[in-house]
Amino acid sequence: MTSAPGPRRPSSAVPPAWAAGSLLDTLDAEDREALLRLGTRRRYGDQEVLMMAGAVGDAVYMLLDGLVLVVGETEEGEASALAIRAAGEVVGELAVLDGNLRSATVRAAGPVTALRIAPASFIGFLHSHPAAQLQVLRSVARKLRSATQRRIETSGCDARRRLARVLYELAAEYGRPRPDGSVLLELSLSQRALGSLAGVAVSTTERALAALRAEAVLTTGYRQLVLLDPERLTDLCGY
Repeated sequence: MTSAPGPRRPSSAVPPAWAAGSLLDTLDAEDREALLRLGTRRRYGDQEVLMMAGAVGDAVYMLLDGLVLVVGETEEGEASALAIRAAGEVVGELAVLDGNLRSATVRAAGPVTALRIAPASFIGFLHSHPAAQLQVLRSVARKLRSATQRRIETSGCDARRRLARVLYELAAEYGRPRPDGSVLLELSLSQRALGSLAGVAVSTTERALAALRAEAVLTTGYRQLVLLDPERLTDLCGY
């Protein structure tokens, strides 16, 4: 059986708030420092929008602290959560690189600190730092692979397993282990957003979470979710 989810350990060379494998984690020290000298540091409150779908790509955002939710819109006009991005990752780079309009909205999931970098500054940085340019391309590729893998993993699963796998992924990426063996997830995610990530209707998400609470797999509260039995969650994933 796959081991229960736990947080990925960031490199010792970067602040522990940065996600392991993120852009800031993979850059060498010189390139990282050069990137962090760009732009203007800004703070965003919970649910505040950093960028809006359909808008011009007028900036790249380097996340320094907190989490953001990437949200798309369905043909019916409903919001659908597509991904979560953590501190150390860059968002908004696609519209700057290809010149097209924003394809998704990015909203703070709790307090967020980010560097807002002008397109010219970001492109200039890539031209003068070829190793960083390669890491940005790898970052884009990693995001695309992750989105593809999620679609593959959830396409043949029932709703309960889809939701379990999303919870497992979130716990592995952003969970904080506690002394009693449980894992704390401090995410400002609604049940609708959680269901969107899993490709599950909100009513089904509500029923699945209620069942998991009844089985003492997890508890939910304001802006947090606690996995009481990570091993049981792993079993539910089918890994």
